[in-house]
Amino acid sequence: MEQNWEDILFLHWPIEERVLQPRLPAGLDIDNYDDIAWIGITPFHLSGLRLHGLPELPGLHAFNEINVRTYVHHEGTPGVLFLSLDASKLIPALAARIFFGLPYHDAEIEFDEVEEGFGFEMRRAADPSTTFRAEWRPGGRLAAPDVESLEFFLVERYCLFTESAGRLSMTRIHHHPWLLREATVSSCHSTLLAPLGLAEPDGAPLAHFSEGVQAQVWAPEEV
Repeated sequence: MEQNWEDILFLHWPIEERVLQPRLPAGLDIDNYDDIAWIGITPFHLSGLRLHGLPELPGLHAFNEINVRTYVHHEGTPGVLFLSLDASKLIPALAARIFFGLPYHDAEIEFDEVEEGFGFEMRRAADPSTTFRAEWRPGGRLAAPDVESLEFFLVERYCLFTESAGRLSMTRIHHHPWLLREATVSSCHSTLLAPLGLAEPDGAPLAHFSEGVQAQVWAPEEV
């Protein structure tokens, strides 16, 4: 399929590897940077959703989304493991659960431009105590990150892993490298990690913003 990821905010915090490793499917290991594991929360707007070669489905091609992610590898192949995903439209969320094995949830999400920046607020439909809200302002354009840098490690990921019925699958993704900008986060509050059995982020996040990319997503393959 094809889709656009727009106005995306990358928020990252260091986290102890021993806390995350037991939550990983068999066959995956934490991918760390300088012996530090990371967990991310990424709110954004998704548009242009369609199967390759087919037109967009009216009413289903665009919605707001937020995910909780960490970084893993399978036999040396680096990728992303999504711990949870929340979307503002139910049907695409259900389809992603069925066909990709992704832990999607239906949520109420408001994503607005506010005072030269953005405001994002979500509440999970099935559990209203699971929420996220943040306001941020994009800053200057950053140079393309060096391949050995932390920024490259966190954002340049071209596959994701999922587990279903004890089977591990990998989904390949292609897009141009991210064009990152600075981001000033004026407020941030999350209860997204509590349902995962994790402590909520402590301290200011490492924040980056991007206007987005156009992505191609392959079908998952068992590994």
